Amino acid sequence: MEIAREIEAFLAVAEELHFGRAAARLHLTTSRISQSIRGLERRIGAPLFERTSRTVRLTPLGQTLFEEARPAVQRLEEALRKAKRAAGREPQAVMRVFFANSLREEVTTALMQGFAEVYPQIPLVRYAYPSMQHRQWCDQQRDDVFVSWFPAEPGTLHLPRVHVGPVILREPRSVMVGTGHVLARHEVVDIEELADHDVLYPPPVTRQFADAWTPPVTPSGRRIHRVRRMTDSYMEEAVTIVVQENIAHITITRLPLIGLPPDLVLVPLTGLQPFWLAPIWSVFAQNIWIPEFAELAAQTGSRAGWLTPDAP
Repeated sequence: MEIAREIEAFLAVAEELHFGRAAARLHLTTSRISQSIRGLERRIGAPLFERTSRTVRLTPLGQTLFEEARPAVQRLEEALRKAKRAAGREPQAVMRVFFANSLREEVTTALMQGFAEVYPQIPLVRYAYPSMQHRQWCDQQRDDVFVSWFPAEPGTLHLPRVHVGPVILREPRSVMVGTGHVLARHEVVDIEELADHDVLYPPPVTRQFADAWTPPVTPSGRRIHRVRRMTDSYMEEAVTIVVQENIAHITITRLPLIGLPPDLVLVPLTGLQPFWLAPIWSVFAQNIWIPEFAELAAQTGSRAGWLTPDAP
């Protein structure tokens, strides 16, 4: 079991080339990841990574191990999935997946196809859902899964009574403003500049969640004037408020283009970490296929390169 954990940590760091991102992906601490890598290097008797204060790179030996271990682990995972199917595990009615309505169509389609290719016998039903509805899964005994955005690493936000799956995608932040807003003329906006403007404050899933989405102060300590205007319908309501009331709003960079008015501008925002896309589901859920969907979704994101914030 310890070797399995070490290999899992090694593959995550080899794919991310970053210990912090690998730790977030596996829902472990960075020190735990480092401990696992050191343990594997002791077993092998040679370093697997070259580490500096700025970069992490595979050694030639590490590259060889990665090229051999990754397909072996993938074959093992596929064998386990086949064994589950052979054991006759039946789906419970249908598998319902709710996707944030701010998520691009190509992402939702890829996630659905990734699951359907492995479990074609399981009925899948897809829903578009307002992006800020996380509390529906915290407060209700639901038997479905919600794929949505998190303003920080999901496991650090401590949402009650939900399981959080592996991260699927990371998305840079932008500032949404109307074309008449002064920030619309900027090529890039830094978080410090938002202290000079009204910024939309999202409805709090929890206060910690809302503050991570739109912080109360900039990194230098300047107060951000956050304006409460929203209920919980999110994208459509936010767009209307931003355009009509000349308020800035922090959001993801690649919003679906359909339905966005022409008098709206998205300007890249620096100084805040990216948004995270991940699945959550109620701790009371009985559908045995939800964890399978979450794991396959993470694999789809990893293969597509979605865990790099500036990936297409």
